[in-house]
Amino acid sequence: MFDIREEMKHFRPIDLANLRQKLGQIPEDMQHAIELYNKALEDVAGQNEDMAIIALKKAIAIYPAFYEAMNLMGVCYDSLGDEESARIMFNKVIEMDDNSIRAQHYLDRLDGKEEGKTPGNVRSKKREKSQLASWISRGLSPEKAAPYYLKYILGFVVGIIAMGVLWLLVPADKPLLQISPRVDGEQQIKVLKEDNERLNQIVNELTSSLETANQKESQLRNELVQYQEWSKTLRQLDKLASAGKYRDLIMEIEKLDGLSIPSEIENEIMLLYDECKPKAIDQIYESARNLYNGNASRKSKDVYRQAADEFKLAIKIMEELDENSKPKNMLPIYYYGGKAIALSEYPSRDEAREEALKCFRTIVEVAPNTEYGRYARARISEIEAGKTIKH
Repeated sequence: MFDIREEMKHFRPIDLANLRQKLGQIPEDMQHAIELYNKALEDVAGQNEDMAIIALKKAIAIYPAFYEAMNLMGVCYDSLGDEESARIMFNKVIEMDDNSIRAQHYLDRLDGKEEGKTPGNVRSKKREKSQLASWISRGLSPEKAAPYYLKYILGFVVGIIAMGVLWLLVPADKPLLQISPRVDGEQQIKVLKEDNERLNQIVNELTSSLETANQKESQLRNELVQYQEWSKTLRQLDKLASAGKYRDLIMEIEKLDGLSIPSEIENEIMLLYDECKPKAIDQIYESARNLYNGNASRKSKDVYRQAADEFKLAIKIMEELDENSKPKNMLPIYYYGGKAIALSEYPSRDEAREEALKCFRTIVEVAPNTEYGRYARARISEIEAGKTIKH
């Protein structure tokens, strides 16, 4: 059993004020555990180990790693004759902290063990040291046996054989030992510059590729937008054809002349154009005649020009058709078209008259003995005589 008065010399109260100065703010639970530990020391000093154990239990419950409190609690248990509880506390400290010397010391004392080293251990180490010294001494001392030189000869022969084997294994063009040349600072800088130039070249190539890809992407986007717009135009033309508005369809297609159209869309438009051309001639002629007849009193050159444009479109379409597809109103289209062109005086009086003559001569050539043929010859005579054609 421990002498608790003697053991209390190993336990000191913890100065909270000093601890705060060193560590700063201390958690409240740890502070309370320390206060309980200090109270337990006071209880032990007052020979009140039971109260000390209660305070220590509370401290350990708050701070389970409070090894000093656990050791003190074990000492208190032993002083009360409860050796089993004391062992439990000391073992718990050792389990939680395998470097707990004090807890192991208390257990050793409970087991009746003495501290210190046994003489046998010392003698054993001395013997080991003597054997080691003897072995070193024998190894360093000269050999006195007569045939001692044979082992040196044998070692020399083995070395020669090993060198021969090594010589056979190593290729002839490679040295046995190869010392890497030391690379000086200038060479390193040169290598780094070359690497830097190569990396810059790679970066430039990647940048160029990225720019090309961006340009290609932008181009594809533009083409997509254009394709969508042209698809919309094609749908509008289809609607005109479905509604039987062939003149309007042809007029819209004529406006597209010279524009860059996607090939697929352009093919569809041309198919629609060829299909609707014969059907559009009558509607164009009717529109042109209405403009022409409606200008009988005003005789506006602008109106004549509008009528002339529509007659020209009808003539253009007729000339694109084969002979079997020519419309029945071909002669009046040429005749009134020629008159509207001449009266418009566009782009100039002479140019308009020259174009009108072509229309009248076509009638004379195609149908000379018809009524329109006679009218055409009369208009030709008027133009050639410098007279103004009447409405």
